[in-house]
Amino acid sequence: MPWRVFPWERAAKSGEPFSSSYVYPNQGSGRFDLRDVPVLYLAETAVHAVAEKLQRFRGQRIDRNDLKESGWPLALVECRLTLQKIADLCDPDVLAKHHIAPDSLASRDFTKTQGVSRMLYKEGYKGLRWWSALSGDWHTIVLFLDRVSAEDLEYGKPEQLTVRHPTVKAACTALGVRG
Repeated sequence: MPWRVFPWERAAKSGEPFSSSYVYPNQGSGRFDLRDVPVLYLAETAVHAVAEKLQRFRGQRIDRNDLKESGWPLALVECRLTLQKIADLCDPDVLAKHHIAPDSLASRDFTKTQGVSRMLYKEGYKGLRWWSALSGDWHTIVLFLDRVSAEDLEYGKPEQLTVRHPTVKAACTALGVRG
């Protein structure tokens, strides 16, 4: 099951800002973003999801204030994903089928990575899977949200993150962050 970390307002209803299902609408600058289609990035493990938020603190110490975003506490939520037709770009056969070079996916030039995302979107995929830029042991699932229904993606109960949360501790250890 994939995971997500997001700024959480307990009273927010599903789909509202700061709820587990809310996706900020002004995207376009991320690795696999499409300017005209909202995308959702999920991590295959809870530690990876937290690490994505904490990576900017490498070599530093964090405190409870670092576990906030937009004024709200960060929360971890497990997602239930049932949809099919996700391009697994970790599979060499999928890369060969679509003539995708692995180095273009690992590029820091987001015009290349966004180009792959666009091509897969045009071919009818609902999303893609690829290694995290943080570690080859972690994988990201990117969903094209205009192709995902409520039946395809459900959110569990969010857990507020604290410096003492076991997943935060594990992510800190993996990144060299002191908690």
